[in-house]
Amino acid sequence: MNYQYIEQLLERYWECQTTIEEEQILRSFFSQPDIPMHLMQYADLFAYEAKEKEESLGEEFDQRILAMIEEKKVVKAKEVKLSTRFAPFFKAAAVVAIALTIGNVAERTLQNNSANDATGSTTVADTYARRGEITAKIRVIDQNKSEAIAKADSVNNQAAGTNQSLVNEEIAETPAE
Repeated sequence: MNYQYIEQLLERYWECQTTIEEEQILRSFFSQPDIPMHLMQYADLFAYEAKEKEESLGEEFDQRILAMIEEKKVVKAKEVKLSTRFAPFFKAAAVVAIALTIGNVAERTLQNNSANDATGSTTVADTYARRGEITAKIRVIDQNKSEAIAKADSVNNQAAGTNQSLVNEEIAETPAE
């Protein structure tokens, strides 16, 4: 038997020049049980659609997918306190306050040193006096830092109380299901 027409159709198929009717001829040819050996390698390609039409997803698959879609997952909201939200800002404010205080102390110390250098009367007693002044200023800075931290903590506690009262109000307003 001469399969020259089928071979020509295959060549045109690979060049994407076949019509739908010609492709249907190829499909029907390769669905036959007696296919020549040299064309057997193409049988799976053209018989694929016929095999796939036979296989389908069952009702069980549809039910499982619908069940997965309809499941309602409860998402619990994470409670974020106001103090937690603003903690980085409080830290940044404390760092800025400390830097400004240290800068102020250094500026005044340099002004005092330049005034003493202008008069030329720097003595050991003056050095010890300046050292005492600097130590006192550092103690003031420490005290100011402690006060700033205490104020930040009180603001955090007030914010936490406000946040908790808002949550309680929201819970009270939510209707029971």
